[in-house]
Amino acid sequence: MNNKSKKILVGLIGLMPVVLASCGKAATSNNNAAYAGYQVDLDGDGTISASEKNLTWANSYDAIIKKIKGTTDETQRFKLMHAAETELMSTGAICPLYYYTDLFLKKTSMTGFFSMPLGYKFFYGVSGSFTACIASAPGTIDPALNTTVDGGTYDEHLFEGLYRWSYEGAYPNGAVKLVPGLAAAEPAIVANSDGTVTYIFTLRDGLKWSDGTALMAGDIVRSWKRAVSTAVTSDYNYLFEAIKGGADAEGEADGASLDAKATDDKTVVVTLENACSYFKELLAFPTFAPVPATADATGDWAGSKKASTFVCNGPMKIKSFGTDAIVFEPNPNYYDTAMVKATEIKFAFSDDATAMLNSYKTGSYQMIDEIPQAEIATAATDYPGEYFNVGQLGTYYVCFNVNNVAFNKVADTEPKRESLRTGLSYLINRNYIVTSVTQGGEQPANGFVSKGLTGPNSVGDWTDTNGANQDGKGWIDVTDTDAAFAANVEKGIAAIKAAGYSYDETAKKFTNVPSFEYLYNTSEAHKAIAEYLQSAFAKYGITMNLKNQDWATFVATRKSGDFTIARNGWLCDYNDPISMLDMWISTSGNDDVQLGKA
Repeated sequence: MNNKSKKILVGLIGLMPVVLASCGKAATSNNNAAYAGYQVDLDGDGTISASEKNLTWANSYDAIIKKIKGTTDETQRFKLMHAAETELMSTGAICPLYYYTDLFLKKTSMTGFFSMPLGYKFFYGVSGSFTACIASAPGTIDPALNTTVDGGTYDEHLFEGLYRWSYEGAYPNGAVKLVPGLAAAEPAIVANSDGTVTYIFTLRDGLKWSDGTALMAGDIVRSWKRAVSTAVTSDYNYLFEAIKGGADAEGEADGASLDAKATDDKTVVVTLENACSYFKELLAFPTFAPVPATADATGDWAGSKKASTFVCNGPMKIKSFGTDAIVFEPNPNYYDTAMVKATEIKFAFSDDATAMLNSYKTGSYQMIDEIPQAEIATAATDYPGEYFNVGQLGTYYVCFNVNNVAFNKVADTEPKRESLRTGLSYLINRNYIVTSVTQGGEQPANGFVSKGLTGPNSVGDWTDTNGANQDGKGWIDVTDTDAAFAANVEKGIAAIKAAGYSYDETAKKFTNVPSFEYLYNTSEAHKAIAEYLQSAFAKYGITMNLKNQDWATFVATRKSGDFTIARNGWLCDYNDPISMLDMWISTSGNDDVQLGKA
């Protein structure tokens, strides 16, 4: 999921955008969908054959992601995922900066709280009435339409699927656990002769919506088909490809081809294309949560104007939804009301870290999810027992719009633009960013897929074997030495020159790289990183102008492709590398860089 703050995978899960004042859909006419210059190791044998070269994004990257999802042998599956990351990084469209950590302040009185590496935070187990601030106003809280971590946190309180996340032990030293939610118990699983796998779920007795009406198996199936359908066009519809018929359902107005059905009011039967190790985690993801039959295709039903008629099924429900806050209260019709300790949760909206901290100091806020840059270095000392720095599965990165025409005059072919994008990435000192700018214990990233994800058969770390040679060296040397960075800069200058741009050897600067605009959402942290990038490029004669937007507007701008370069960040939606790879297929709504798109 898209991450708003500097700290946070998965979903879930921002980086920095550059946007030209003149850019927009009318100006983005490169049509990457027609470009046939990609290559990928489709069979995972370590070599690129003739048939694996000169491919479009759709018949290279889309094809390998499909093959990954159809492969059950974990060793081979991981080889294919490494090949997919190699192709993604070859485009230069993704410029990873660092792997996330999550920094926040929480009062010691807030026992019963927990967070998880996917970015969600859970407050319903905290006793009493309190105020937290995790983000500015969300663009949507419709589970099928939301793509942000803050929206996902709200949805985890308001909705529940067949599974949910729980916590064992004392936070933060305990463990997150996946447990049955609406499902009464673990499902019956049938391995079919054709390789498909059928799951049979029995629901708990007496399930209800927050308005007291019965919640039945058919509501779950209807909601899944809504989410995958063209009527809703969820950015996450590709997640349903794990289910038989899911790919076909993505092109249907009603998602009818999805092989999921309610055989009676309490039984959900779903057949997968093949065994899927992370399927239960998908069932805990908000997109797989049921929504009421009154949910419209646009998500308006879940907006602030409809708060009085909003219906959900999670542990909390909406009490009020305004421009400055959304307030939750317990859902009396939730099946486990004893689990809910909070009497009222007010989520205040803000993107001003200093104002958030002031409210925290006065006691108006009991938790804040962003700390001002100037306070981070001493926060552990200044707020003993209240400062948290926990791991997350995600990467903060910069993304380039491959269809934008900003660089076309000189870099007049896609290979040249790939070289330019890659060259710019080499000019960035990632170690300086994490030690002198963010200062939150982040690790510099040498690839896109996050550190912390386990290797094949749950052995090792993904990044132990990342990189084009699968040697763990990634795509850029992040060794914290002057020599390593100097070598990166040398490669960067060479790559930009190879793209056709002129370099003054005396001044040590480029003379004709066009200026461009970097778009980022309002945040002290994002601004600080943007300003560093601006200065890093300026050193070599490259002008990058800065522009910020509020969070909701920023997400919409980036999604529409109306940018040149943008801040971005992704938290995993579940603990598997494919969660950071399948978002870049040409049909994905999360493919903000427009790979494979017209």
